[in-house]
Amino acid sequence: MYQDKKIGISLSGGGARGMAHIGVLAGLEMNGIFPDAIIGTSAGAIIGVLYAAGYGPDEILQIAKESNLNRIFRPAMSLQGWSNQKHLEEQLKKYVAIEKIEDLPKTFYLGLTNLNTGKHEVWNEGPLYRAVMASAAVPGVFQTVEIDGSLYLDGGVMHNMPAENIRSECDFLFGSNVVTKDIKTNKDLGNIRSILSRVFEISLWYRSRLDEDHCDVVIEPAGLNAYHVFNFSKAEEMYQLGLHSTLAQIDQILEQLDALPAHSGRD
Repeated sequence: MYQDKKIGISLSGGGARGMAHIGVLAGLEMNGIFPDAIIGTSAGAIIGVLYAAGYGPDEILQIAKESNLNRIFRPAMSLQGWSNQKHLEEQLKKYVAIEKIEDLPKTFYLGLTNLNTGKHEVWNEGPLYRAVMASAAVPGVFQTVEIDGSLYLDGGVMHNMPAENIRSECDFLFGSNVVTKDIKTNKDLGNIRSILSRVFEISLWYRSRLDEDHCDVVIEPAGLNAYHVFNFSKAEEMYQLGLHSTLAQIDQILEQLDALPAHSGRD
């Protein structure tokens, strides 16, 4: 329906809550909206690379269920991180038989943090598997990923929903943010674990908003705070939250898309 417009989407990090991104994509496709430029960080990079490889939302949901992403968190016994990402690498190679980012059928970018330089980097070319693993390497949880002599971690350390890098390519740019900030009581924050978890959540929430102004519409699925960021067993439920939130905004989205000229002048 909108083939004359270049549509992009930025998928935030957020651990298991990234399953809601699949529902967001499903809701858009149900209404004839097919993003052809994708940028993602962490969980958003994992969902984004599958979408960029040509899988539809229903197929991605099935992959998420079959691949048992909980197995990502296998102890690695390393001072660099508690877990390695061998299982993630195996699943990427199984479902995406493409070794270079630039060879994906759809335009794909992902955000990473270079620990050596202390800078945020956005890649749209290079080694696909290791780049996705690096983008999804939550600090302190996963081992760092070495690429060309530099150590990389989760891109969400600096920008959790990068959008600026593909803004100039898109006539219309969506943001899908799965990190929301609800209210916590003193009882909720009764121990060091809950306090550190809250600090992590607030930090991600803030870094998801750094690029909000570059998006035409931001979709934030309601209800995700009920799901732990490392629990992948509720993929179907989080998918439904993403779907319902997208459909709740769809009239506004379609109005904005219909108001765009056929060609904006962007490449």
